[in-house]
Amino acid sequence: MAKTIMAFVSHNDDEIIGIGGTLLKYVKEGKEIIVVIFSYGEKSHPHLKEEIVSSTRQKEAEDIDKIFERECIFLGLEEGKIREEANKNNARGRIKTLVRKYKPEIIFTHSESDPHPDHKAVNYVVMNALKKTGYNKSIYTFEVWNILNENKPAIYVDISDTFELKKRLMKKFKSQKVFIYPLWIPVWYRARSYGKKCDCKYAEKFYKIQ
Repeated sequence: MAKTIMAFVSHNDDEIIGIGGTLLKYVKEGKEIIVVIFSYGEKSHPHLKEEIVSSTRQKEAEDIDKIFERECIFLGLEEGKIREEANKNNARGRIKTLVRKYKPEIIFTHSESDPHPDHKAVNYVVMNALKKTGYNKSIYTFEVWNILNENKPAIYVDISDTFELKKRLMKKFKSQKVFIYPLWIPVWYRARSYGKKCDCKYAEKFYKIQ
């Protein structure tokens, strides 16, 4: 039976930006990937109707699913109000149910130091829910918009063989190109600098929380 890896993210491109190379390595190893997405990102284009943006972003996620061999689960919380919505929509209960159903060997989520408010909110909600599940396996956090290093144990994963596919997947989120393109240089720079830490071309870094 394949082992399961779960990622809890705010928007449907965060897992590719932050941990795409590592998740692709897990796919090669035959592991099952479950990505739980809190928001449809419906407010990313204020000039368009939210339902149109939501539908577009969900379609992009589904297209990635076909390439990535993963399963996406949308919680449907309102963008920009994730922490408040989590209380109203029993998001913690839903997270606990998913963790008990899939029994992941590793869980990834946003860093608590990410300056994006939705990313911080996801970290808070997920960590709070996991404490109440008694989950005792590995938990790692990842970076998207982070600027400073955290004072936590860090691990580096060699993604030299999956970095090019990660780049191609990032380009699939065409609706988010205004946001993703500015991230391209930081993503490349981090991958190169982290690669030097483990004597490889490209790597991703994670903070071990548990």
